[in-house]
Amino acid sequence: MVQKAYLGIDVGSISTNLVLMTPSKEIIGELYLYTGGMPIEAVFKGLGELRKK
Repeated sequence: MVQKAYLGIDVGSISTNLVLMTPSKEIIGELYLYTGGMPIEAVFKGLGELRKK
């Protein structure tokens, strides 16, 4: 089933955080990763991991 959701991404020098929430503000996925000096790779990794959930 497809549902509408919003994705928030915060990339910093130390960590990358992703959160997925419904329009009613229910969190349906969240993830904390170390950026490790590679912010683009961290975002792609996070998106892949969120998709698995």
